[in-house]
Amino acid sequence: MTLENIDFFELVKRVDTDKMGDFIRYDREKCNGCGLCAMVCSFGLWAVKQNKAKLAVRYQELCLECGACAEICAPGAIDFSYPAGGTGVVIEYG
Repeated sequence: MTLENIDFFELVKRVDTDKMGDFIRYDREKCNGCGLCAMVCSFGLWAVKQNKAKLAVRYQELCLECGACAEICAPGAIDFSYPAGGTGVVIEYG
C-alpha cells in the first residue's frame, strides 16, 4: 500500500463533537495572507481568499488537531487549543 492509496478521511473518527467547541480561533485582522496555514494543512481546511486566510466551516469535523497552522502562523492570527478530553479526533489504524 502506498501513501497515495490511503484515504485519510476514513482514518479520522470524531468523539462527542457536540461538546468540542471552537478549538481554532482566527483573527482576520492579524492575518498577512501568506498562505502558510493552507500549505501545512493536510486536509486543506485553510484557503487564502482576498489576501486573508479562511478556515473551512466544517473544520471541527475534519481537522486532525495537529496544530501546525497555529505553529506556522508568524503574525499569530491563529490560536489553537486541543479539544477537551474525551472529545475530538481518534485515529484508527487498520
